[in-house]
Amino acid sequence: MFKSMMGSSMKNLGNNLGGESETKEDSDGKETAQSKGMTREEFEEYQRQLVEEKIERDHTFAQKKAERAAVRMHMRDKYKIPQVRGNHFLNKNPFSYMYIR
Repeated sequence: MFKSMMGSSMKNLGNNLGGESETKEDSDGKETAQSKGMTREEFEEYQRQLVEEKIERDHTFAQKKAERAAVRMHMRDKYKIPQVRGNHFLNKNPFSYMYIR
């Protein structure tokens, strides 16, 4: 198994040693359908899927962030913990943030 993995990676390594590298990118450096080995329609669908996945990840992240904030606020209210303002690590007393009102 290791031999087959290394063999294919060594073959790919040898492809670009000829001096001239083959790149199929636009002049602005973006990927093209040819660089991915797809037709134009497949590439457009691929790009659409990437955008949809990014939107979904962003939505999930925002939802989790809001949930964490809600739990944090609940804990502050329940245990009467003050909200820390500013950079409390600059103070000499490490517990001085506890007395900020």
